[in-house]
Amino acid sequence: MSNKFLLGNQKDLYEAMDDVNRKMEEEEAKAQAKILGLPYIDLHNFPVDLNVLGIFTEEEAKESGAVPFFQEHKDLRIASTDPKHPLLAEKVKELSKKYKVSVYFISRRSLAQVLKFYGKVLRPKAPRDEIVRIEKEENFSAALKGLRPETEQKSKSVTELMEIIFGAAISYGASDIHLEPEEHIVKLRFRVDGVLQDVLHLSKDLQRSLVSRVKLLSKLKLNVENVPQDGRLTFYYLGKPVDVRVSVLPSAYGEEVVMRLLGTGAAGLKLEDLGFRPQPLEVIRKILARPNGMIVTTGPTGSGKTTTLYAFLNELNEPGVKIITLEDPVEYKLEGIVQTPIDHNVDFDFAKGLRAVLRQDPDIVMVGEIRDQETAETAMQAALTGHMVLSTLHTNDAAGAIPRLINMGVRPFIVGPALSAAIAQRLVRKICPYCKEPEALSPMVMEKIMYALKHIPKSADVKLPPHPQFFHSKGCDKCRYLGYAGRVGIYEVLEMTEAVQKLTMAQAPMSEFRRVALEQGMVTMLQDGLLKALDGITDVAEVFRVAGEG
Repeated sequence: MSNKFLLGNQKDLYEAMDDVNRKMEEEEAKAQAKILGLPYIDLHNFPVDLNVLGIFTEEEAKESGAVPFFQEHKDLRIASTDPKHPLLAEKVKELSKKYKVSVYFISRRSLAQVLKFYGKVLRPKAPRDEIVRIEKEENFSAALKGLRPETEQKSKSVTELMEIIFGAAISYGASDIHLEPEEHIVKLRFRVDGVLQDVLHLSKDLQRSLVSRVKLLSKLKLNVENVPQDGRLTFYYLGKPVDVRVSVLPSAYGEEVVMRLLGTGAAGLKLEDLGFRPQPLEVIRKILARPNGMIVTTGPTGSGKTTTLYAFLNELNEPGVKIITLEDPVEYKLEGIVQTPIDHNVDFDFAKGLRAVLRQDPDIVMVGEIRDQETAETAMQAALTGHMVLSTLHTNDAAGAIPRLINMGVRPFIVGPALSAAIAQRLVRKICPYCKEPEALSPMVMEKIMYALKHIPKSADVKLPPHPQFFHSKGCDKCRYLGYAGRVGIYEVLEMTEAVQKLTMAQAPMSEFRRVALEQGMVTMLQDGLLKALDGITDVAEVFRVAGEG
């Protein structure tokens, strides 16, 4: 008996066993359909229309365990292995606006057979109803409040809920949207002016469909729920695109979603808009006018460092210069500037990106963040060889920038001549101008304030009033009774002078850099904040919250 004959018999046996298993699965599916009260279909030999199949994306089909398989006029039929899946329920609700939808029950094997066809489906761009488009101006804050009863939430489609959430975020001036699952609810919070606000408690039943929609729009893996994922989506507000950075994180009660609205707010931002006082503004403009050098902005995440760098780029952006940025990610689109995103998936980091950028003959380079010795040294060598370099560091104050660079491994004789200035900054909330009123402060608080203000260097040319008056806002409908509206920067600027260079070469401690900077006339962030409070821009409590009490 030949091997060929044996193999042929073995193949026939496997096929026969597979056929028996398939028939058993189909019989089980037929019985399950009867229990559920749904019609049953076997799609193995059904001529599935690929155009109809394309009504669901491959990701939606895999996530929901469902596929559209037949459509004629208004009649649309969908086959499902899990008729109660929330994503399927959402899709049926959406499609019911256009079709008469019928759901059929199928076996998993039948579904797997049809999923193979997705490789043959032309992948069109996301259909119109898959992109959130807010096409008319509405009172989204009121619409959000109208969703407080769960019945109102459940009466809306997920697309409608996303429109209200995004629209309200724009209305509030939010920088971030948080969807935080808890045991019995999903908490919706907005970060407004740097502070998180609870805006709505959503039904737990909506959690899966909302998260799935965000992941779908962000091109994340719908069926992966146990590892963090990062993505990006775009929605349209009154015809203008708004870019959103998305982070999904597993938690005890499901996946948490944070969406950062990137927008285009810095596109036309000028130096004057940032809140620098005249003297440090003059120093910065003097440095920016040089053909080479390096400025670093320092501060924690969310302190406005990148926004400051964008304002510098707007100041420098002229037809005769070439500007290239390296960003992780590109937060704002700027005309006339080459903006390059970092991509860790292909091992394209700041160090490699900077070396590539310097081969592009730039005049000005912005490096989103200096994180390691290689990036720091390359950036500083560029500053020494005819380039203006702008970047950010994570330090608490301006005096800490130089020791930080040296601790990274950059040699002091490079830091000294390369670095032109270090700018530390924070953002404080501005008090609402509509409900602003004088504030009576306790003698103890006034003592702290006056101690800080009286230690402002004389060379800073600051004149204090004989009877200082401070303000706060009690809250009104214009500021949603928060007392604050918008933010402004508070700064300290350390200029690289001959005295600071000597300290750099000596690798002096941070306290020495701070002492010399103050002798040179540097106003600290606390002092700058209190001067803004004195001008009625912010209040003392906000300055102390952000900058400490000295």
